[in-house]
Amino acid sequence: MARNIEESPTEAIVVAEQEPALPASATKQDEKLVNRAAKHVRDILARTVSQGLEEVGNYLLDTFYEGNAELYQSLKPSKHASLTLLEERCETLELPVSRTFLANAIGVAVMTKHLPKSSSFLKLPPSHKTELLGISTPEKAETLAAKVIEGKLTVQKLRELVRKERAKGKKNPQGRKPMPTVVRVLTSCAKLLNHRETGRLVFRKADFAELTDDQREEVKELLLLFQKRLEEIQKHLGE
Repeated sequence: MARNIEESPTEAIVVAEQEPALPASATKQDEKLVNRAAKHVRDILARTVSQGLEEVGNYLLDTFYEGNAELYQSLKPSKHASLTLLEERCETLELPVSRTFLANAIGVAVMTKHLPKSSSFLKLPPSHKTELLGISTPEKAETLAAKVIEGKLTVQKLRELVRKERAKGKKNPQGRKPMPTVVRVLTSCAKLLNHRETGRLVFRKADFAELTDDQREEVKELLLLFQKRLEEIQKHLGE
């Protein structure tokens, strides 16, 4: 039986129920591996930006997931110790790219693994490919890719098509009860606090560093409010 994995940039690509064994670098930070990876990514970007996304994605998938797309989809990026260490170096002189760039790069590499070499997706520029990462399956992404090529659509027009496609998938199937308010609200809060691609806290150290003293006090008050609400939720759950 197959199941859908929603945490990755490719979201609902079907993977095997039995998860493969993790590489050693996924459970223990490998400093030497990360140093090589950071240097390799820099070298790729120095040669070409236009092809950098695809080359970086293939390299990261091979290096951190042994080239196994299913392994990537079975393990949240935030749970991979060495990849997390690499992401922490993003937007520095050592690794001048964003975490989103790395996530998109791997996402494109994974999507490519599920499509034939003659697919329309592979003919698109990187900007269009990253837009299609929000589509639930490679088949649907390929259908939209064909429309892009046929209609010579811009990134903006493709983004609108992706938005409409995602909206279709969010509609409740006929006869299914709507999501309970408690689940819906808490899910929304969790999404706001978690980075969509990495699964880690959306805030970074720099975000806290720029706070004034008054703003820090305001954040502390909000935290106390959150803690109080969480305690109330736990009480209602009987825990």
